[in-house]
Amino acid sequence: MTILNVLNLSAGYGNGDIITDISFSLEQGEFIAILGRNGSGKSTLIKALQGLLKNVRGTVEVGEKNAFSLTAQHMAKQIAYVPQISNLSFEFSVLEIIHMGRYVHQGRLERTTSMDKDAIQDVMELTEIHHFRHKKIAHLSGGEQQRVFIARALAQDTPLLFLDEPSSHLDISYQVEIYRILKRLQEEKGKTILTTEHNINLVIPYSQRLMFLKDGKIFAQGPPEKLITKSYIQDVFRTDVDIRKNAHSGLPEISFIPTIEEKP
Repeated sequence: MTILNVLNLSAGYGNGDIITDISFSLEQGEFIAILGRNGSGKSTLIKALQGLLKNVRGTVEVGEKNAFSLTAQHMAKQIAYVPQISNLSFEFSVLEIIHMGRYVHQGRLERTTSMDKDAIQDVMELTEIHHFRHKKIAHLSGGEQQRVFIARALAQDTPLLFLDEPSSHLDISYQVEIYRILKRLQEEKGKTILTTEHNINLVIPYSQRLMFLKDGKIFAQGPPEKLITKSYIQDVFRTDVDIRKNAHSGLPEISFIPTIEEKP
C-alpha cells in the first residue's frame, strides 16, 4: 500500500529552487535512503515533504491526504522527523525530551496517561537509553543524543519516520547502532523509513531502495544491487571507485580509489 506519494515537488529558499520536479512514492513498511553530493538537495527534499519550507510547490500525499492541507498536529501524527543534530545548550532531561513526542496525542490540559508512560518506556528500551533517562541532553555524547531524538520521534507513534543524516558526527560504532535500531523499527514495528545519508556503504545493507539526487533532481532510484555500480557512482559523486561484493552480505560495496599526485 502506498503511504507517501510525491508528484512534481519543487522547493528552495530565497535564491531559487534547490530541488525540481521530484516525483516518487513510498510503500508502507519500506526503507529508502536518499543519497547525493553535498548541495544536491537531500535535506531540502526531506524538509519540503513536510511543508517546512515556504517556497514549496507540487503535491505530497500522506495516506491519500494532501499533506500541505493538514494541521500541524495531524501532520505530527503521520510523520516523525529527526533533524541533523547540532550543538545543544538547553537543559532538558532525556525523559523530558522523549515526553515531548507524546504531546501530539494529548489535549492542552491532559496529563500524562498510562498509555503515554508505556510508550515512553517502550522507546527507551528499544533505543537502549533507559539508564541515562534523567541526564541532561547537553551532557550526552553525539551518539547518545541521536538515540534520544530517535526515541522522541518514536514516541510520536507515527507510520512515517524521516531522518536527516542520522550518522553525521558519529563514530562508526554509533553509526551502525543507529541503523540497526532503524531496521528493527521497520521489521518489528512496520515503520516506513526515509533517511538522507552521506555514508553510502552504511545504508546499503539496511535499505530496500536507494535514491540518487543530482543537481536537485532524481538521477536514479532502485535496489542497492542495481544502483551501486561504478558508472552510477561516478556520474552522481564525480569520483572514481571500485565496486566489490561484501564478504558477509554479498551486497555491493564501494571502495574509493585514492588519488596520489605524482612527484615531478
